[in-house]
Amino acid sequence: MTGPEPAPPLPQAADGVAGPPPGTEAPPGFISVARLDELPPGALLGVTTPDGRRLCLANVDGTVCALRDECTHQAFPLSAGELRADGTLECAWHGARFDPCTGCVHAGPAVDPVPRYAALVVDGTVWVGPSPI
Repeated sequence: MTGPEPAPPLPQAADGVAGPPPGTEAPPGFISVARLDELPPGALLGVTTPDGRRLCLANVDGTVCALRDECTHQAFPLSAGELRADGTLECAWHGARFDPCTGCVHAGPAVDPVPRYAALVVDGTVWVGPSPI
């Protein structure tokens, strides 16, 4: 299935987590949504931004990704699902699978990709962009 093009990789910070160097500020418009210690590798975390957007954060082997927290099949929260060993995010309701960093569908019943957001880590804080990319 086709979907959004993969995001360009972020530079690696000194701690091995994708993001800008320590001491660097997040880009304008980015919103702080979580602490990195709340999102260990292999974990999912549902967050709500101050403006009410529900996002699903995923830590894929040290890379933090952000998607809309809503399966495109039946609108179930993806953060209630599972980040599988093959790197896909599986919806807990009907088993649709997505790439957690691109939003692309890997297995139905979903057919539409999940909107994704730019995500980065600055000094242990997870920041997301203001709109889907």
